[in-house]
Amino acid sequence: MATNAEVKNITIVGTGVIGASWAAYYLSRGFNVIATDPAPNAEANLRKYVDEAWTTLSKNGLSSGASRDRLTFEPKMALALAKADFVQENAPERPDFKIKLFAEMDDATPPGSILASSSSGITMDVIQSQCKRPERCVIGHPFNPPHVIPLVEVVGGAKTSPETIEKTMAFMRRLERSLFVCTRHFQATSPTGYRRRCTRKFSISFNRVC
Repeated sequence: MATNAEVKNITIVGTGVIGASWAAYYLSRGFNVIATDPAPNAEANLRKYVDEAWTTLSKNGLSSGASRDRLTFEPKMALALAKADFVQENAPERPDFKIKLFAEMDDATPPGSILASSSSGITMDVIQSQCKRPERCVIGHPFNPPHVIPLVEVVGGAKTSPETIEKTMAFMRRLERSLFVCTRHFQATSPTGYRRRCTRKFSISFNRVC
């Protein structure tokens, strides 16, 4: 599995509002970003979003190597995933769809890459259920829009390895994201909701990046 320092190529699967926001943020941190989405006009809409977000990102400070020129759009998902070190999935919140999608992503990505889902309402237990290498699958759920709000929920599934959790946490810290880490996943729609439910039912740790 790629180490934190070795992550250079990020693939965005699904370029709606959340996916486009993630793409803009990863570009602002100096990564190569390959995006894929089958929707009509997906590439044009993505590039428009990135251009509009760049003003805010520039004001907040760009990392060395940050450039919109590092964005590539590849309509064929298998090609987009071929060299991914880290995958950020942002597909529709439908269990059957995500199960099939993750199984396909698992087959198409290098063995050492991490597969992260932006899902807020489907557990990783469900999403990873048909994967051949479920240990590298993890929830990396942002608060929207991720290029503005520096808070990410990191949650594994029953088959997610501790190494994947640790590497995802380290990677998000590298991105200057604040982490909300739960031992179990559940549905919630606000930071207050997450905190209340975790405090009541599960162990939790907060990792604030200042």
